[in-house]
Amino acid sequence: MNRTARPALRIPPLGVGVFVLAMGVPHAIRADHFAGASITYQCVGTNQYRIDLDLILNCVGAPITTQTLNFANSCGTSFSIVDLPVISSIEISPLCASQVANSTCNGGTQPGFKKYRFQTTLFLSPCNFWTIAWNTCCRNVTQNISGTPGLYVSATLNNAGGLCDASPVFVDSGIPYVCVNQPVAYNPGVSDADGNSLTYSLISARYAAPAPTNVSYQGSYSGNQPFLGTSIDPATGQLYFTPTATGYYVIVIQVASYNGVGQLIGRVMRDLMFVVITCDGTPPITSGISSSTGGSSFTPAQFIVCNGSSFCFSLTFTDPESAQVVSVASNATSVLPGSTFTVTGTNPAVATVCWTGNEAQLPMSVWFQASDNACPIVNSMSTFATGLSCVFLPIELLELQVRDEGGEAVVEWTTGSEQGNARFEVQRSADGSSFNTIGAVPAAGPSVTSAEYSFKDGSPCSGTSYYRLRIIDQDGTSSTSALVPLIR
Repeated sequence: MNRTARPALRIPPLGVGVFVLAMGVPHAIRADHFAGASITYQCVGTNQYRIDLDLILNCVGAPITTQTLNFANSCGTSFSIVDLPVISSIEISPLCASQVANSTCNGGTQPGFKKYRFQTTLFLSPCNFWTIAWNTCCRNVTQNISGTPGLYVSATLNNAGGLCDASPVFVDSGIPYVCVNQPVAYNPGVSDADGNSLTYSLISARYAAPAPTNVSYQGSYSGNQPFLGTSIDPATGQLYFTPTATGYYVIVIQVASYNGVGQLIGRVMRDLMFVVITCDGTPPITSGISSSTGGSSFTPAQFIVCNGSSFCFSLTFTDPESAQVVSVASNATSVLPGSTFTVTGTNPAVATVCWTGNEAQLPMSVWFQASDNACPIVNSMSTFATGLSCVFLPIELLELQVRDEGGEAVVEWTTGSEQGNARFEVQRSADGSSFNTIGAVPAAGPSVTSAEYSFKDGSPCSGTSYYRLRIIDQDGTSSTSALVPLIR
């Protein structure tokens, strides 16, 4: 099949929005086409913060205009910064390389999107709860939200008692175009420069009325079910779902950041539109980390390294159509300073990250996006690998996987060493969030050599089941592994 011969994809245009300044600021008419928004921040000095407002716009319609940010805290202060100008813009159209010049951003007919950044740096007086907010009046018509309510995003931060931190930030991967009736794997590519612990959740989309208000959803859709059957890994933000109808859908991901003593630093959110289309072909797939060198251990979703140890780990991405060329992008060199990222082969494509372990940078999730060369719209998927320090592991978990065997789920794992481990509890979830223990396997005992374990689940969930291990030590402490999905 000649992929480059596909006709221009026709997607209904985004609606025109009207921008309204809330919190007492006079309003003005704006003809903008918003498809995504988020606010992030970075402490650049004592109570000095750089605030970034990122807006994703469909290139059909009026040019971007100046924007307003609203600030309020629980200590009684509120104000607005008006007429923020654009400081940068990049095109993030979901097109193959040969069609970018034909996007609507460049005067053509193919779907085109740009990400615009607005920025301000200012003093925020110490307070344990600041809210930074932006809103616009009207959304595009979507399949999962009733009507065309406004769009509201916010970020919160705690800068009391000398706290000076940066928020989690999202990778700029564009507007996701996904395939109807095909499983979707999507990761928002979040990193945190301070090494804080992150927790992910799906929340309701909001609008300003003028207070932030949850939108109404169509039918059985909701904030935590923006697509029916959606699940999110609360530790990594990995999303899984299978869309069953074409059109526009809104997903809102919230990320909470906690420092080393469990103190909430703040929350950020990304309101993002997904476009479901009938695809020519299927997106690439991966089973996660498949190999490692330099003495580091790994599971499909984790690489485990000791401080100062030089190592590499690899993920293999394949496209079911053998003629397709697979390309892979990653934020590895940004989130793991001093690392290298290389890709060998085209289908399969092997993405390899090499790094010298630095505990100060861990834990950290590394984002990967694999795309084929379908044209004009590429098929893509995104995933992650989380780096952990070996110092904090009760055991050395080398591998965790699950496979279908005659309708049963077989969970298998391998440890490289064990000290003081009592047992493994196998846990299952239908949504990747709420887990139940379905069985336990005794530990083999203290060892510095590998040990293999397995557990059979005779009643896996219909559709997708998620499995993880709860590792119980002899002193009663416990930890949990990464998730592994089984799609039936």
